[in-house]
Amino acid sequence: MNYEDVLKKLDPVITKAGELIMAYQTKDKKIEYKDQVNLITAADRESEIFIYSEILRLFPDDSILAEEGHQKQGTSGYTWVIDPVDGTTSFAHGFPFFCISAGLLNDQSNEPVLGLIYAPMLNEKFTASKNGGAFLNGKPIHVSDVKTMSKALIGTGFPYNRRNIMDRLMRRLSNFLHEVHDIRRTGSAALDISYVACGRLDAYYEEGLQPWDVCAAAIVLKEAGGFISKFNGDKFDLFLPETAASNSSIHDELLSLLKT
Repeated sequence: MNYEDVLKKLDPVITKAGELIMAYQTKDKKIEYKDQVNLITAADRESEIFIYSEILRLFPDDSILAEEGHQKQGTSGYTWVIDPVDGTTSFAHGFPFFCISAGLLNDQSNEPVLGLIYAPMLNEKFTASKNGGAFLNGKPIHVSDVKTMSKALIGTGFPYNRRNIMDRLMRRLSNFLHEVHDIRRTGSAALDISYVACGRLDAYYEEGLQPWDVCAAAIVLKEAGGFISKFNGDKFDLFLPETAASNSSIHDELLSLLKT
């Protein structure tokens, strides 16, 4: 598979999906609650239907796994993992840190090989493909050279079931606040990991994520020189809910602070 050709075909699809999403900034978003804190909007649904139909047309042999339920089993050995709006709560409030995330997974190796993340309100597009480098709006990006947690800016997020695990989350947060320079939270895992890739953040951690939250961002980070794993350091798995991402240099310190 020629990943660069695939990215060229995917790019206008994701750009158009961004236009669909942005149109909802001036009309009723039709916000619904999946549970106490997990939202879905009309933009999520419209974006997913559009991306799903276009991938079916462009890549008919590929499988598809999308957040809002659109799935298809293909024969190519590759799966598109789609989040039509990552950071829906931010989107619903007009907070600009939301994006569309589209990653391509090699089913045999269970590893992402291509990713495109588009933040339409910020006009930023992160792209990467296996052995092809990582880019922000077409320019190469690389992780930071920060060597110690005391100088690191860390990103994190809180899972939808946070009220059930609050003690653990707060202990972990306290660990980091005592050791790092500072902490940020955008509400979008795909953007947070991409920010590690381009050096805006030095590391990121979160539990309770889903494959569509991290598939595209994982390959962006890897191609930018970063590292991603489970909290215990084991090989990262899209289908397990622990994500520890860093610029590589401070990964051991990151894992040490995650032991709670």
